[in-house]
Amino acid sequence: MTTKRKLAYLALTANAIIWGAAFPIVKPVFDVLSPTQYLYFRFLVAGVVSLPIFLYFYIKSHPKTSEVIKILLFETLGTVLPLLILYEGLDRTSALEASLIGATGPIFVVLGGIWFLHERESKREWQGLALSLLGSLILVIAPIFVQGLDTPSGTVGNLYILGYNLLYAVYAVIAKKLYKTKPILYLGSLVYLVTALVYGLILSYGHALPSLSLLTTSQVLIPVLYMAIPGGILAFALYLYAQSKIEVSEANLFTYLNGVVAIPAAYLLLGEKPSPITFLAIAIIAYGVYRAEIRTK
Repeated sequence: MTTKRKLAYLALTANAIIWGAAFPIVKPVFDVLSPTQYLYFRFLVAGVVSLPIFLYFYIKSHPKTSEVIKILLFETLGTVLPLLILYEGLDRTSALEASLIGATGPIFVVLGGIWFLHERESKREWQGLALSLLGSLILVIAPIFVQGLDTPSGTVGNLYILGYNLLYAVYAVIAKKLYKTKPILYLGSLVYLVTALVYGLILSYGHALPSLSLLTTSQVLIPVLYMAIPGGILAFALYLYAQSKIEVSEANLFTYLNGVVAIPAAYLLLGEKPSPITFLAIAIIAYGVYRAEIRTK
């Protein structure tokens, strides 16, 4: 194994650890904030922290104004609604189930590529995708079997996470066609600030804009800082670095590790334990991923 590939694997492993622990760390903040309020703080902090990076590269590169506006509009539209659905789902279900369902996102991206971009898959890959989808659906309805029909909140939350996966797949397919080369990544600061502005306007309209003084409490500050810096800026940079060193399909495989990390993180931080049905779903998804991605000699 080459040094380049080892470094890529190391970056992707670190990325999986950061993102895998994200939902268990964020979940308690919803005792204080609504999902929209949390997202407002998260993107506001991320935008301010990454602003020097944007200013440095903008002065150095001088991108076209039309290109900046196009990327801003696309990235903002691809962020505001999907993430709101994602965190509304997290508010309604367990951090563990949200993490596990969220980690199946690459399955839907592959299906989107097949449907919209006419990408071809082998028979083995189709079988693996079908199994992974089956496992995902079992995870979605698992709360009904564990808690009963009279407590549908978990299932509703899981459907929200599934909805996010579908929206993200649409975003990924459009992004693949929109970005002929790599996107201007340092525009992330502007995207963060514009996204925070949109969430702020939504909250202001509903008279629910939170006070910045809430950031002085650890219950709010820790989840905000975690997703703004390591969970946002750092994790995204690690993923893009790895993606530039190895095949994209191989890099996407590491996304499934998020769920593996989420299991001990949810137990240690929140006391959440996976049910037997959850273990069954994990096994089906794992085998589906293995069957879809393993390459015969």
